[in-house]
Amino acid sequence: MKRQCVLGLWKINKMYKQKHSAFTLIEVLISITLLSLVLMALYKSADILRDSNLHLFKHLEKSSNILKGSKTLYMDLMHADHNITVVTEDKLHRLIIENTTHSLYGQGAAKVTWLVTKEDNSLLRIEGGEYSIPLRGEQRVEVDLVSKDIEIFKVYKSKKKDKVLAIIQTKGQEAQTFMVQNIPLRPVDSNLTTPPNPTAPSVPKK
Repeated sequence: MKRQCVLGLWKINKMYKQKHSAFTLIEVLISITLLSLVLMALYKSADILRDSNLHLFKHLEKSSNILKGSKTLYMDLMHADHNITVVTEDKLHRLIIENTTHSLYGQGAAKVTWLVTKEDNSLLRIEGGEYSIPLRGEQRVEVDLVSKDIEIFKVYKSKKKDKVLAIIQTKGQEAQTFMVQNIPLRPVDSNLTTPPNPTAPSVPKK
């Protein structure tokens, strides 16, 4: 009788262990499945975050380029005299500064032209001595790509020719607007390190 009782208890214990082991295996499988789902969700989130960061980087890079271009144009105008020509071409103007002491290539005085190409709407800055547009092979100039995807490039002169308003906008970006005031009517002196403006002009703003 005692032996049967012990044998019965052993069987019950064995069945309990088997059931407990089976339940633990199910738990492991469920945990693995849940972990896989979580990892998939994290991977998708990381992928979305990476794409978002790449888009933000391109946005900031484009904004930085157009901001640098605005500052360069501002300096070209601030160091120029009134001999400035604006050619109206719908939303894309052409700006010709005949004489400015602001040079990116060490010239005492330079002629600078800002224009937007019709092929791919790229904003170019052309610096040199005496040259004409379209350029010819023998003309020595420096051409810089300022920004691509230009939608608006407008320049306006006041009637007295002492103020210039410039507007630059690239595709999908806010317009950069600034005004240069008190542009001198006399030719600028190439020996001057600062423009002879009695009043400081306004700074570029978004």
